[in-house]
Amino acid sequence: MQLRMFRCRICGETYLGHKEPGDCPFCGAHIEFFVAPQAYDAGINKIEPTEAERADLESSIEIERANTRFYLGMTERNDNDTLRSAYKRLAKVEAEHCSVFCKLAGVAKPTDLMTPGETTGTWLSDIAESLTRETRATALYAGFAARATNPRLREVWEAIAAVEADHVTLDEYALKYV
Repeated sequence: MQLRMFRCRICGETYLGHKEPGDCPFCGAHIEFFVAPQAYDAGINKIEPTEAERADLESSIEIERANTRFYLGMTERNDNDTLRSAYKRLAKVEAEHCSVFCKLAGVAKPTDLMTPGETTGTWLSDIAESLTRETRATALYAGFAARATNPRLREVWEAIAAVEADHVTLDEYALKYV
């Protein structure tokens, strides 16, 4: 089987593999967002958001920044390697979401994006906090998508809302490892 390339329409990253992954390993977007590299429009993120869309992008950037830092804080614990590893991966996905929103807004990524933040102190309470954060993000992004007038923004918010819903499932599953 020959190695192939697949490009994610949401984050723009290229995946190398023998077959399409189930989800984007970078941003978590579902399989329907993969295209052949030659079908990817390099100008896809060059948009003119409305004032309301810009405000929603700024909110999205802050949500993903805060969540990335929270998850990085969780990874500083050394008492549960399975959970540490899972939330390290989640931090990378959230950082990719932040990067996507920054591209769409035409702004630089926050300088503290990859700096571990404060946590609640225990795996159980951190997972509960994560569940709250992911549930809130899912609902907010669905709302942002519903009111977006720009088709690209609608597509991104819908895709990332679905990924955030996947994270809710991860939090529920992670409780088995506490």
